[in-house]
Amino acid sequence: MANCWEQAAQDQGSAARAGWLTARDGTRLPTPLFQPVATAGSLRTLDWRDVLKLGYRHVLMNTYHLVVRPGLAEIERAGGIKRFTGWPGSVLTDSGGYQVHSLAARVSKRPDGLRFTDHVAGGRWHFTPASTLQAQLTLGVDFAMCLDVCTGLPATETRVRADMRLTHDWAREQAALWPELVGGLASPPRLFGIVQGGLFTDLRRESVELIGGLGFDGVAVGGLAVGEEREEFQRLAAFCGPLLPAGRVRYLMGLGDPADLLFAIAHGFDLFDCVQPARMARHGHVYSRLGKFQLKHARFAGDERPLDPGCRCYVCRTHSRAYLRHLLMLKEHSYARLLTLHNLYFYRDLLGRARRRILSGTYARWWPRQFVNLDRVLPEDL
Repeated sequence: MANCWEQAAQDQGSAARAGWLTARDGTRLPTPLFQPVATAGSLRTLDWRDVLKLGYRHVLMNTYHLVVRPGLAEIERAGGIKRFTGWPGSVLTDSGGYQVHSLAARVSKRPDGLRFTDHVAGGRWHFTPASTLQAQLTLGVDFAMCLDVCTGLPATETRVRADMRLTHDWAREQAALWPELVGGLASPPRLFGIVQGGLFTDLRRESVELIGGLGFDGVAVGGLAVGEEREEFQRLAAFCGPLLPAGRVRYLMGLGDPADLLFAIAHGFDLFDCVQPARMARHGHVYSRLGKFQLKHARFAGDERPLDPGCRCYVCRTHSRAYLRHLLMLKEHSYARLLTLHNLYFYRDLLGRARRRILSGTYARWWPRQFVNLDRVLPEDL
């Protein structure tokens, strides 16, 4: 395995880093980078032209969901996930380990892998470390993730330790298998290992040391942003970030709140993903530089301002809060598309501004004020 990330700048007053993440086809992606989530090969309410116009060249998909439906055979016949979906950019696939948390009642953990009863038709599936890697190779992705156990919180130390041990055993197996599996490929996918350990710093340190020492192309931190209090998230993110290998991309999985993204960047993380901007848009929630708000509120009726006065997205240049609220109250499908366009533009713009601050060495002075603004609910007088 070879490094796929190179550093371009280090902020002067924080651990924030700017760099370039290189996909298997040579595409260079600027970091910090937020990945829109196209779980089963689509991003709800948008098509790929929308995603490209927003400036995204990379998305995240999920191995479990694609294996269950439409199935590997159909995707392989089409020539891989990019040809099947028509997405021209790069793709990272989660391994299915997150479903240990999200589909807990349907999963059993065994030393040889995970057994699922799927959520579609009740089919039985066995995900092993080897089969998970092979599935991602069949999909033809750019970045593959090791199979892990994402422990839902709260959890006892005994349970977290047992789950971490499985994650470690599978990581060792996958690190050993990977060179043989990709030996005939001129440009293989990049493989990332995943750190676990719950809210226990001693377990997190142990996991970072083991996963970071196995030579993966990148190292991810999983099992955070899964229901813990923000103070706990911040404590563990600040603890783990500096421990991760300095020369590898650092991925904090499942993190989507804009304020939390800035915090994680300040502590050395480069890569993020979450369904939050799209999912919240479908429920009428809007992110802006002034704060976040629910567009259903009556105070936005008759409000002719854009969603975010500082935003240059198509939605803010074209439509008012009043009109978008009107669509929302009518339950017109277009409102979900328009709010998703705005929220995803906002995320890309936010991380672009963060990168520029890192490159200029001013991130440490810039991000705390942004954090406070992004974290508040928009008051009526703004």
